[in-house]
Amino acid sequence: ADALIESLEQLLTKKRHVKQGAMQELISGKNRLQKFANGNLVRTLIGWVPHDWQIEELGHISDIKTGPFGSSLHEHDYVENGIPIITVEHLGEHGVTYQNLPRVNDADCKRLSAYRLAVGDVVFSRVGSIDRNAHISNHEAGWLFSGRLLRVRANSRAVDTKFLSYVFHSEKFKQRVRAVAVGQTMPCLNTQILKKLMVALPSLPEQTAIAQILSDMDAELTALEAKLVKARHIKQGMMQQLLTGKIRLV
Repeated sequence: ADALIESLEQLLTKKRHVKQGAMQELISGKNRLQKFANGNLVRTLIGWVPHDWQIEELGHISDIKTGPFGSSLHEHDYVENGIPIITVEHLGEHGVTYQNLPRVNDADCKRLSAYRLAVGDVVFSRVGSIDRNAHISNHEAGWLFSGRLLRVRANSRAVDTKFLSYVFHSEKFKQRVRAVAVGQTMPCLNTQILKKLMVALPSLPEQTAIAQILSDMDAELTALEAKLVKARHIKQGMMQQLLTGKIRLV
């Protein structure tokens, strides 16, 4: 059981490194997919990119909104069953995580309808871990986002939102986010700072192709992570049974 767990951990680490390397290469244009042009790289304000890619400010290709202020939503408004609210702790590497989701009733959800999420939105941490973000899928459409988050909603048909999310997850973009953050005791972002950040965009078909490759890698990682969790649970159960003598070896 330990040998199986160790082999899965090693494989998972290897796959994560492969995916990280592929992401850095593909979204920077250093490695192009075969069916797309392989032109010269040119120097831009955000580094070297292919000559046929466009450099855009986030404020030009998306609408950015801050979550509701504290006076609009209090902890005592939370209910056991209702519409979930995404907070910083729910920004996972492969999307939104579902642990300990706060919820509000239908009346509060209607009152806060300006903060409802749509498929393709990307939510950023506004305070603290400002380089954390997550892409909103069909499962989270209609949920709310908290005041500690910023919502990025693409307003251009030339943008694949999944590709944009992978750009946000790249280490180079995270470094730029950390460099422009404000606040002395805790780094903070606001809409004006995020609007000024620049991204490099290939054609829409290339964005979609890159996003699909990286999504397939994420699906493989998610499956491996689930397999590892299952193996650990099985081993734990075996220990309980064998070490207490409830099950004896033949």
